[in-house]
Amino acid sequence: MSYVHSVDTFSYKNIQAQTSHVGLTAIEHNSTIDDYTKMKIKENVSLIKSMRSDFTERLEKTIYQSINDGGGVGSIAKALTKTTQMTNNHAALIANDQTGKILGQLDGYRAQRAGASKYIWQSMEDARVRPKHQALDGTVQIYEDPDGGDDGMQPGEPIRCRCVALSIFDL
Repeated sequence: MSYVHSVDTFSYKNIQAQTSHVGLTAIEHNSTIDDYTKMKIKENVSLIKSMRSDFTERLEKTIYQSINDGGGVGSIAKALTKTTQMTNNHAALIANDQTGKILGQLDGYRAQRAGASKYIWQSMEDARVRPKHQALDGTVQIYEDPDGGDDGMQPGEPIRCRCVALSIFDL
């Protein structure tokens, strides 16, 4: 649970830092956050096209168990390699991707519950940023817009995306 707690705490602090400037409060950890996390892990794993369907359930369990055991990205990658026999590089890609996705999703979930309906797409602004995300950098996007962001995805959701959403709170 320490890794889930770390990701959850990081998400909470991100949103709390944004909401405190406008007198709002972010949602702290609760059972709804747990249910949301489990649902999003299931959805995120289903997006991995390189996995045979018989591995996806095992992969979900491996990711969730590794996160709950507090091992972090390295531990998730190691567990994936052991459980699914995938290569170290592929396991590291999936571990990083799944962590980035759930963090971005938790941030978006909390921001929306605190009253944000829009966000600013913020890239890392370095040479590794993909062209589409360079174009999105600094633009105002609407949460839950199926045509917004990167084909409807928010920062952190596209594979290996390091971008973040800077929530906009209307008063």
